[in-house]
Amino acid sequence: MYFPHPLRLSLCFFLSFTLLGCGEDIQSQRQAAGPLHVDVLNLTPTTLRLTTELPGRITAFKQAEVRPQVTGILKNRLYAEGTEVEAGDVLYEIDPTTYQSNVNSAQAQLAKALTSEATSKKTAIRYEVLLKKKLTSQQNYDDADAVYKEAQAEVAIRQAALDYANVELSYTKIKAPISGQAGLSLVSEGSLLTAEQSSYLTTIVQTSNVYVDMQQSSLALHKIREEFSDFKDKNADIPVSITLEDGSTYDQVGHLAFSDTLVSGSTGTVTLRAIIPNQNNTLLTGMYVRAHISMPEARDYLVVPQSTIVRSQSGVPSVFVVNQDNKTAKKSVVLGNEIGNGWVVKAGLASGDQVVVSNIINMKSDLSVIVDSSSESAASAVKVEE
Repeated sequence: MYFPHPLRLSLCFFLSFTLLGCGEDIQSQRQAAGPLHVDVLNLTPTTLRLTTELPGRITAFKQAEVRPQVTGILKNRLYAEGTEVEAGDVLYEIDPTTYQSNVNSAQAQLAKALTSEATSKKTAIRYEVLLKKKLTSQQNYDDADAVYKEAQAEVAIRQAALDYANVELSYTKIKAPISGQAGLSLVSEGSLLTAEQSSYLTTIVQTSNVYVDMQQSSLALHKIREEFSDFKDKNADIPVSITLEDGSTYDQVGHLAFSDTLVSGSTGTVTLRAIIPNQNNTLLTGMYVRAHISMPEARDYLVVPQSTIVRSQSGVPSVFVVNQDNKTAKKSVVLGNEIGNGWVVKAGLASGDQVVVSNIINMKSDLSVIVDSSSESAASAVKVEE
């Protein structure tokens, strides 16, 4: 539709005044909205025994690979796979015929050497008597004494050979080096076994206790040690509990055994090792678990809900607090352990601070607010395990 030029100017002025009037109405409505309504948390210390969670892997407390120490044909397997064996139990038997023959030969050689020793001893004694009576020369006595000493040395050599033959014969009975659960046998009767072979016959794993090996960064470990240095009992056991792969909690609690003294050059981590009871053989070597290292004693901490934390573009965490004038202020905080759905605040807040827990999305500093409700402790706002 066509409008004359004067009419178009009149319409423009009318629309401008109309929009200006709407803007003034919106601004007046915003000003009429007044202070924001918020809920706050009055910070009070919560007594907690903090834990540090780390990924871990189960390692056998003791594990031995059974290998033959002599060469021969396997004659018998004398254990049942998967059963408990004691140190010294015979697991396998190699055909001992050759080694028994070596023992018999060494015994005969020793007997011969002993006979020669006895004969040369008598000769040496006889020449000694004759020398005292000056009925023989010194040379004859010296020769007889030398023969006797050679015979003694020969006896020692033959005795050592017999001992070695007996040791080799004993190795035909392959024994368990440690007590534990014997695994799958990788050989059967009739197999040729060789001394110092690379492949093992079976493994024995001691499962009454197991290790949990955990990896922790060197910096994080340093911080943990700083926290531990403040505790009163320096010799107290540090409890360690574990969560299995399916999320269930293992019913036995162990303790931290030691931390390695070297930092891995490739990962920058340090190995921590805990000992966990395993009477029912629930924990198997190689399993992955989550380990929880508890602090030696409980302490008072300030805890805030995770929903109260706001982060800057660089990731620095902060919270909003309400001061005595009912105005908001933004405070940077240093966060510690994650506790349930809350964070431990290590620095930045003090007991008695009123932390804003609602309407966070509309928060900014120096904003007037009205406190609708106030919680007196973190336990009412955060689910924590004491």
